[in-house]
Amino acid sequence: MNEIITNGTGIKQRIISEINNSKQCVYLAMAWFTDRDIANALIDAKNRNVFIDIILSSNAQNETVKQMLKDANINVHAFDTGDERGMMHHKFCLLDNKISINGSYNYSYNASNNNVENVNVSDDYTTYKQLFVEFERLKYNIDHNIDVNTTIVQKENNMQQSQPQNFVDAFFQQLNSLVYLSAQIDAEDYKKQGYEKSKESEGNIDIFKSEYNNIKEKIRVFATDEGLSSKKNILTSNISSAFEGNRTDLENDKLTEINVEKREIDLEKRQISDKNEELKQRKSILETGNNSTSEKGLFQINKEIEKNKLEQEELEGAVIVKRFWTVGTVLALLGLAVFIYYLSIFFASAMYKVFFEANTIRTSLEAGINPGLPQLVDANAILKIFSTEGSLFGIMAILFFLIPISLSNLKLFGSEKKWVNILCFWIGVLIFDVLVATMVAINTDEIKSLLVGQESQMKIWDVVTHGEFWLIFVFGMLPLIITHFIINYVSNSYKKSQREIVDAEKTRKIQLLARKMIDLNGDKEVLLKKIDDCNNSLKDNNDKISKLEQEMNNRQNQIENKYADLLKQTKIIFDDFNARITSGKIFTDEILSTVISAYKAGFIEYLPNYYSENEVTKRVNEIEQVVRN
Repeated sequence: MNEIITNGTGIKQRIISEINNSKQCVYLAMAWFTDRDIANALIDAKNRNVFIDIILSSNAQNETVKQMLKDANINVHAFDTGDERGMMHHKFCLLDNKISINGSYNYSYNASNNNVENVNVSDDYTTYKQLFVEFERLKYNIDHNIDVNTTIVQKENNMQQSQPQNFVDAFFQQLNSLVYLSAQIDAEDYKKQGYEKSKESEGNIDIFKSEYNNIKEKIRVFATDEGLSSKKNILTSNISSAFEGNRTDLENDKLTEINVEKREIDLEKRQISDKNEELKQRKSILETGNNSTSEKGLFQINKEIEKNKLEQEELEGAVIVKRFWTVGTVLALLGLAVFIYYLSIFFASAMYKVFFEANTIRTSLEAGINPGLPQLVDANAILKIFSTEGSLFGIMAILFFLIPISLSNLKLFGSEKKWVNILCFWIGVLIFDVLVATMVAINTDEIKSLLVGQESQMKIWDVVTHGEFWLIFVFGMLPLIITHFIINYVSNSYKKSQREIVDAEKTRKIQLLARKMIDLNGDKEVLLKKIDDCNNSLKDNNDKISKLEQEMNNRQNQIENKYADLLKQTKIIFDDFNARITSGKIFTDEILSTVISAYKAGFIEYLPNYYSENEVTKRVNEIEQVVRN
């Protein structure tokens, strides 16, 4: 989110809306704050247990709102009105560790009603963090009466490294100052004395030696003075107070530095935690769905899959399908093959007798050969047709039986009219067989007549009196009827084994459910992938939080070690000073060394005014020799 708003009224409403929606914290830095509507929104947020922290500029116009906020127990940080240490001119608001509102807009009625203003509403983490660091810096400066432009907390490595030595040196100098103050000795005064004495004696080394011995004796007497005991007690008390004060300062500085680190780490952790909350909400929607948007989750998809399975099982259970390959169908198919073979031979023989056999016998008789009376059914008829009439008639002879078979089983070809199927059955079984039997009977009588040299006298109605007619009729019709019922049995068995034939409507529904199941499983895979992505992101974020916590522990340990080392060094210095004060050596060693050094420096300072450079060097060496001895 990164929105720019330029309408004053719109800016005010957006600010109030964001404050009203806040749940955790609001940090506000505002130059001019006079709008009581926004102030009341902050007070309402405070009453909802939202943490509120506010920085205001030292401006008299802010006093009314400042008092309103303070009366509501809201933290307000501001220099006293009229303070001249710098103008806090910021205009930004930070909400719930993620939203920043920053721009030219002061929280005033004039800004909302009359001015041309702008604000940027953003959820950018970097922007929030930078403004939060600035807020903490300003708050620290105001609370400690430091100029608003001064930067106190710095994190550069060189400052961290130099701080211990500076602190220890400062503590050492502090104790030194307490020692000199208690002894009431001014090193600058001794330096002046040395300069005046050198000027007066024209840099006489003997005079320096004499004064040096006097100073040593004076310090020795001072160190053994009976009144020094009370001074030691006072000094010991003073350096103890100084040590305790520095120890307290170290502890406070340590806590401040740790808190700064914690705030930075906590800000990053809150940012990650907010992302985790978003991921958890998204994961929850992916798992359980969203009622407000009707978005389906894994739970709903699984329910639909289970419902789909039950519907399929119910439909499949309602469609009774039998196996096709049973003992009955195998025997039926074997019988069908036998009868088809028989019918092919039978009707091929009939075709041969009707169309070709008489001519063959005539040819034989004309050749003087009497072939004798042929068989009523010739099993070799097909071969004879192929050899004498060619392949075309041979194939026709093989397939001739299909005519009655097709007529008697017309419904196999899609005929749905029952009367048509019955009519064609009787045509194929009865009429066609009657015709074939009649033709065979007539042909048989004709052949008999040829063999005895007579003309056939049979009339068509006389065929029923001949046995050939009834033999052909019976042995043709009965196999046709049996074949019909075998075909019907096999056809019904096949239909009962095919679900789409048994119940086409239910089969169509099962197919639709199967296609829907494919879509549901696809949706489920997509949701599982998204949930897995959420889990991986949550794991990564939790790992980041763990690393941040570990980093905070490491930083805290480093800070504590650093300040423990500082305390140790200051304790060593304190113990050394305390021991030397108790023994009196602090006066005979430290003070004497400082006084002599000051006196010597003053004495030498005058020498270049009176002597040449070489002579100055000579006298300085002699002075150093006196001091060393």
